[in-house]
Amino acid sequence: MKLVDWLNKPYPFVAEIKNKFLISFSFGLFIYLFLLIFQPFDIDEIIGSKSIYLLGFGIITILVLLFNYSALPAIFPKFFDLDKWKIKNQIVFILVVIAEIALLNFLYNSYVGYGNPQQHSLIYFVLITVSVGFIPVIMLVFITELFLSKKHQKTALEINSKIQFEKASNKIDNGSAIEIISESKSEHFTISESDLVFIKSEDNYCKVYFRTKGEIKNQLLRITLKNIEAQLKPFQDIIRNHRSYIVNKKQILKISGNARAYYLHFDGCEETVPISRSFPKEQLL
Repeated sequence: MKLVDWLNKPYPFVAEIKNKFLISFSFGLFIYLFLLIFQPFDIDEIIGSKSIYLLGFGIITILVLLFNYSALPAIFPKFFDLDKWKIKNQIVFILVVIAEIALLNFLYNSYVGYGNPQQHSLIYFVLITVSVGFIPVIMLVFITELFLSKKHQKTALEINSKIQFEKASNKIDNGSAIEIISESKSEHFTISESDLVFIKSEDNYCKVYFRTKGEIKNQLLRITLKNIEAQLKPFQDIIRNHRSYIVNKKQILKISGNARAYYLHFDGCEETVPISRSFPKEQLL
């Protein structure tokens, strides 16, 4: 596999708060124990309580990770688009974290150094931080992507077999007529339930994808997805599976998966629909 292809592979960004804390504290503890046990970079020459001094580096790692996981997505929302997050984005994120940790480690050692007889340069601390943290993290990224890809692909195959079984078992039903009323109340869009494919949110508008004469077309309506969801509540086969999408589960052709997420495919439609991580997959059946 080419390096460029690997860098462009989808990758999950940590979005859950509990996982942010778990990862941050785990890496902080790893750094602390690594330095305490192996004592590289002249740590054995430190005069005084090494455990207290080295604890500072672990705390710095925890605080930097928590800040970057929580603050950066809010500051740079376009870069931190979780539906488009890739391995290359994750590596850039890691490099930023390492640079911040290196700078704070340098300042900590320079001004709060606990009995440390040597005062090293910033470049020295960058090299230390990279050598301790970067390679293990890149290996973790590689292993995580490989594991999640295989796991999600296996789950997708299992769900696909159930979807095909459900389609074979159910009789064709055109369903009821669906009427969507826009925010202004002046625009009405009517369609058969069986022809609705999915609905995509686009800010204060929604794009409705539907089948007509064997083709998939779309209609842009001035309405929020939340409003449409309320109007479509009586239709049990039309569900919201993502913050930006509502789908007709009877139109689902198959499901695919990669390391980042699962995606829905529809017959005759090139666009795929992501599935939210928190969405129960069994509701697709």
